[in-house]
Amino acid sequence: MLSFFRKIRRRLLLNNKIARYIIYAFGEIILVVVGILIAIQINDWNRENKLLKDEQETYQIIITDLKRDAVLFDQYKTRYNGYLDTYFQLNKIKNEGGNFKGFLPDFLVSNTEFNPVFQKNNQPIIEKLRSTELRNQINKYFRRLNQVEQANNEFNKIIEGKSRQFFLQEHSVLKNEAVFDYEDRTFPPFKGVSTVDTAKLKNTFDKKYFTPIISELRMSMGFYLIALELSI
Repeated sequence: MLSFFRKIRRRLLLNNKIARYIIYAFGEIILVVVGILIAIQINDWNRENKLLKDEQETYQIIITDLKRDAVLFDQYKTRYNGYLDTYFQLNKIKNEGGNFKGFLPDFLVSNTEFNPVFQKNNQPIIEKLRSTELRNQINKYFRRLNQVEQANNEFNKIIEGKSRQFFLQEHSVLKNEAVFDYEDRTFPPFKGVSTVDTAKLKNTFDKKYFTPIISELRMSMGFYLIALELSI
């Protein structure tokens, strides 16, 4: 192709057709420029298609991890509403009487967890998304998750720093025979079996710190659950 163009230029020069040569040379320049622009456009299309493909793959990962969070949060919601029921029931028994049937007092000394997969897996890639609206929505979701994490940490501090000290160390409410079941070493609350001696627990009802502790646990768990609900 290049030799063909060179022959044309040579023929025009040899025939002393300068004007036509200039016009031809100008046309050749335009042709080259058009070719370059087409190549750039094709390159832009290819780059855009790759970006779109990468974004689609990212969206699929995001959707998958959000679905995992949804299932996990539903489990948290069910489990920790059981904690809340325990605190209400204990307060009711203390003030109105009743029995311990139907709930686990073990939630007085049990930790909670919060381990969403979406934020952990996707935090680095969010800023690469080109949709400002989507980035804003996801960052809003991250802020909600941070609230739940804060609530979870605050609740566990109460459990570890106050509730366990009061119920386990000062008043030793656990039943040794339930803690050490030689026939089945499964974690007792996991089986729905309480390790708390309810008679010993009742003896703590009139102690100075019983009501403040279960009140604090109730409020802290309420904060956890409302933060979780906002994230959902």
